[in-house]
Amino acid sequence: MQWVRRVLSPYSVNTLALACLPAALADEEFLHNYVAEVCTAREKLQFALTELGLKTWPSEANFILAHIGPSHAEFTRRLHAQNILVRDRSSDPGCNGCVRITVGTRAQMDIAIPAIQQAMKTLSLDCPNSRS
Repeated sequence: MQWVRRVLSPYSVNTLALACLPAALADEEFLHNYVAEVCTAREKLQFALTELGLKTWPSEANFILAHIGPSHAEFTRRLHAQNILVRDRSSDPGCNGCVRITVGTRAQMDIAIPAIQQAMKTLSLDCPNSRS
């Protein structure tokens, strides 16, 4: 198992989730509602990041890539401490100083956005458009 764990993604899908997948995909109303919810939440997050003056890239996924700069690792650590899923992508080619912020529901973004704003303020990161 130690060799298998070395090549598995830390976010791989487990057997239970795969067993539930057919039923989840069959519930089209829930699926459409959830997609709409995430799209609305993504727009809300995108707006908040833009207001902070952060460079972001267009996204059609359930995450936004944002350039945080040299404090990306500490930013990621602070948000993880608040159970907000942010992945440091600085080691990816062309992504130095970038983090991947996962989009959840609007209610989850209501928690995440102030945490992001506070982390930016606490770390004294350059936020030219911040209104705090």
